[in-house]
Amino acid sequence: MAVVTLTGHLGSMGNIAVQTATTLGYDLADRELLQQAAAALGWSEEDVAAFDERTHGFGGRLARMLQGFIERAGMASVDPMMSAGGLETMLGRTYQETAAPAMQPDDRQYIEVLKAVVATLAEKGDIVIVGRGGQALLADHEDVLHVRVVCRQEERIRRMAERDGMTQEDATARVRESDSQREAWHRKYFAIDYTEPYHYHLVVNSGRLSDDLAAQLIVSAVRQRAPLPG
Repeated sequence: MAVVTLTGHLGSMGNIAVQTATTLGYDLADRELLQQAAAALGWSEEDVAAFDERTHGFGGRLARMLQGFIERAGMASVDPMMSAGGLETMLGRTYQETAAPAMQPDDRQYIEVLKAVVATLAEKGDIVIVGRGGQALLADHEDVLHVRVVCRQEERIRRMAERDGMTQEDATARVRESDSQREAWHRKYFAIDYTEPYHYHLVVNSGRLSDDLAAQLIVSAVRQRAPLPG
């Protein structure tokens, strides 16, 4: 098993992604890391080295992958905002910024870049990819395990209020808005209801299971599942 995709609502993931990647010895890629790696293309060598140390050697490799992506796109006369700053902006776009129903030219550009970057990560292998439509973009890949992490909305609200020092009302508004944006985002770009379990090999409930046990279940599935034919 070369790739794990993890998908969940705001407040559901906890430390599951980190623990899964650490136990498997895989790299971990999420929106923040992708944005930082794109930004690193314009950093000093010292800054890149410090970033690489924080990401256990993956930051520099990811930045080089993105640099190669920019160069290949340039050679193919493709211009998806192909510069370090443009790629940083593109990969840093949130569900809120990209979920509006009408498809705009920059939305098409955004999803094409995202597809290419996720494909590059999957080709590299031994990686946990968090969010970004990985379960849809890599739906037909045999060497990928798709996992959905679920948790009741009330518990996610409690977690967000506690983690970010928010009032119950503010946390409720933030979680509900995020849920709506993520669902709209998946409908817009992939025409799926991403909450349906049929898109996943495994669904784990982080409200019922500890992060450690949830990660153990994912790791066990990765290690035991053989690629399916067809």
